[in-house]
Amino acid sequence: MKTIGIIAEFNPFHNGHLHLIEYCRKELHADYIVVVMSGDFVQRGTPAFVCKFARTKMALSCGADLVLELPVYYSTGSAEFFASGAVALLNKLGCVDQLVFGSECGDITVLDLIANVLVEEPKQFKDELSEHIKRGDSYPVARQKALLNYISGSALPIENPCDIESLLSSPNNILGIEYIKALKATSSSIIPVTIKRIGESYNSAKINALASASGIRKYIYEEGLKKDSLRDSMPGSCLDLLIENSDRFADIKRYSDLVYYKLLLEKESGYTRYLDVTNDLSNKIVSNLEKYENFDQFCLLLKSKDIAYSRICRCLTHILLNITADNMDRYKSDKYTSFVRVLGMRMASSALVKKINHSCIAITNIKNAEKELTELEYQLFKETIMATEIYNSICPKKNPNEYRLKQIII
Repeated sequence: MKTIGIIAEFNPFHNGHLHLIEYCRKELHADYIVVVMSGDFVQRGTPAFVCKFARTKMALSCGADLVLELPVYYSTGSAEFFASGAVALLNKLGCVDQLVFGSECGDITVLDLIANVLVEEPKQFKDELSEHIKRGDSYPVARQKALLNYISGSALPIENPCDIESLLSSPNNILGIEYIKALKATSSSIIPVTIKRIGESYNSAKINALASASGIRKYIYEEGLKKDSLRDSMPGSCLDLLIENSDRFADIKRYSDLVYYKLLLEKESGYTRYLDVTNDLSNKIVSNLEKYENFDQFCLLLKSKDIAYSRICRCLTHILLNITADNMDRYKSDKYTSFVRVLGMRMASSALVKKINHSCIAITNIKNAEKELTELEYQLFKETIMATEIYNSICPKKNPNEYRLKQIII
């Protein structure tokens, strides 16, 4: 029995995601495909476009067998935390043979070589990294420069070291490297496999058969949900689910207001207890708070050479969701996660869930979570549930209470 893992957001599900699942099934001969999916908040530090239950149905309708929720501490974390949390979850299942992901590079050998440098951290690389950080570069920029310099002067079998700069500027390559790093760090038996990402680039707004998730989101926000315009950009079942949930899309204005309220509430005490928020950033938030107009505008206002826009987004979301550095340290010390939350499954995959239950606790009924989990595990579980409650509060029409929802089985 061959089981393949996919780590995803499906925000929303499009043709590129379908291609990945079909590749796993047809080319890699997967018996089961397990998806670890972000819940209601995603890695770029914003609410998901549509709720986790709608996206679970999308994944199952397009060939996934089992969808598991990535806890909110990891789904909203840096690329490293996102990857580490998701890989830890796949490791815990005890049955995953391969982790398959799309990348702009499409070359597992190159990604593996770079991941090795980041895991082993040779002295020359560490010295370069420290030097660039001292000069005021953000960590991602400093790491990119240090890697480029190290690879250019090393004997690593990379044909064109100059390509590393563009490679490390591409989001799926970055995540792929972090997946491989996490697999190496945990001595995982899971084998990483990458396929070249097809379709428009992450930031492209083009709407066609190869449209990106961000392009689809942008089009819907600006033009509305027009079925005729989007029918070629995503599988029909997924478009139908978007239309069915069109009154439950995350309202960014409501989200902006919630974030502003939380920032005002804690202005006097500052924000340094929250994950990724440095003292300098906390002070900058306080001193600029009177200029707050909306979430996006404020993130752009705060970004600088040493703090990227995406990190600002994550920090503000961490503040709203009470995601603290201390709690992240506790969860990391507990190997990120010791349980899995099942969001949905195919009826035919019930044997897989039974097998997983031999390796870890699989929460299929959230009413049983408190008695099945340790105190620390239950704390992480509750924080993820609370994030969903906050998400529901910004939707024009609220999603049903999670405790009243039946598990999705198709």
